[in-house]
Amino acid sequence: MPPPNTPEEGLTSAGASTRIHLFPPLPTVDLKALEYLDEVDENLVCPICRLPLVAPTITNCDHVFCQKCIAQAHRLNPTCPVDRLPLKLADETRSAPRIIHNQLGSLLVRCPNSSFGCTHVVARSLIEDHVTRYCGRTLVRCPHPACDKKVARKDSKKGCLHYAAECEYCEQVYAKVDLEDHQDRRCNNRMKRCELCETEFVRHRQDEHAKQCPEAETTCKYASLGCTLLMKRKRLDKHVQTCEYRVVGPIGDQMIELRAELKALRDKDQQKERRIGFLESKRFAMTTTNTAEGMADFTLPGTTAPADPAPYESRDQYFLSLFETMEAKVERLSSALNEVEGRQSVMLFSETLQLKDQITEIRSTLGVLGMHVRWLMNFRLQERGRVATSSPNISGSFIGTQDNNTDSDPPQQLAHTIREHPPRL
Repeated sequence: MPPPNTPEEGLTSAGASTRIHLFPPLPTVDLKALEYLDEVDENLVCPICRLPLVAPTITNCDHVFCQKCIAQAHRLNPTCPVDRLPLKLADETRSAPRIIHNQLGSLLVRCPNSSFGCTHVVARSLIEDHVTRYCGRTLVRCPHPACDKKVARKDSKKGCLHYAAECEYCEQVYAKVDLEDHQDRRCNNRMKRCELCETEFVRHRQDEHAKQCPEAETTCKYASLGCTLLMKRKRLDKHVQTCEYRVVGPIGDQMIELRAELKALRDKDQQKERRIGFLESKRFAMTTTNTAEGMADFTLPGTTAPADPAPYESRDQYFLSLFETMEAKVERLSSALNEVEGRQSVMLFSETLQLKDQITEIRSTLGVLGMHVRWLMNFRLQERGRVATSSPNISGSFIGTQDNNTDSDPPQQLAHTIREHPPRL
């Protein structure tokens, strides 16, 4: 019995040669129909369908294909479509390396619902998540339990829109869910001409055009500081450059920010006052312990409560405030933990530097010692050579005896020589 997740796992009991290869699951979004923002590298294009690879599969001859494409081609001809060599689909194919999957996943694509108005551009690896979870143009089930039709996600909170509605421009009847698309694209009377700038726009987008019409009158951006002039929007940029109140414009921006901060502080102060008033009212008998027994002192639903009105509208608000307090404490603890981790990292880094310096010093010392050892070995070899060549006319037996004696003499000679001629390094 082979171990799990090995190539032998999946063999049939009858001894068949087919193996089960685990390829990535096919996505729900049709990746072959996607519109890519940039030109795709030729190395990431399938040689069969000539489209960017989907579930790339590599053969033993190092050719990469789409999983479906190579399976269909192998059913027609069991050879590699590129070099025409015999190919066993089950034994000689596997999922492509991770780097190919990463390159394909980083390609920028447009949302499949771009024809319905979605303008998002995301990486291909995130397109399925965008379409199935976040895209407002994706069709989902109607929120009404008795309706089995679909509606765009952005309209799912408006209730059931599958009822008849009349177009106010052409007086034709359409489903409410399709009425906006009809007025945007197909209604014969959908267009209207602006009386000021003579620009055509969709009728039910009139408010949006009014905010952009260059001929419409608007106030100066410094109106809050005292500028009372009205002018056409196309002249607004030129006026801003010469407006008398532009000098105090930065001060006005700071005042707006300060007002926003003041409002936030007031709201915070009111919330704290409500909490203090609530605790002073003693509607809940608070305890000083943090044990589970302290929860028993709270006034539970169904029990009699004091007649004094609580500063909170409900008990849920009080518990929500406690939750917010705990969340703030957790955030402070998290920041403190991050600070401790930073200090530990700095200490570890400084100690590592010291260790590196010590290792470098030890290495230099070892190098010096190695030089000494090599010099001493060379000197000893030279001394042996001198002893062997000092008396060439002596007989072989005497030489053998002399060789035996020289084994004990060189240490003394070496010591004398070192004292007379120290090594130079």
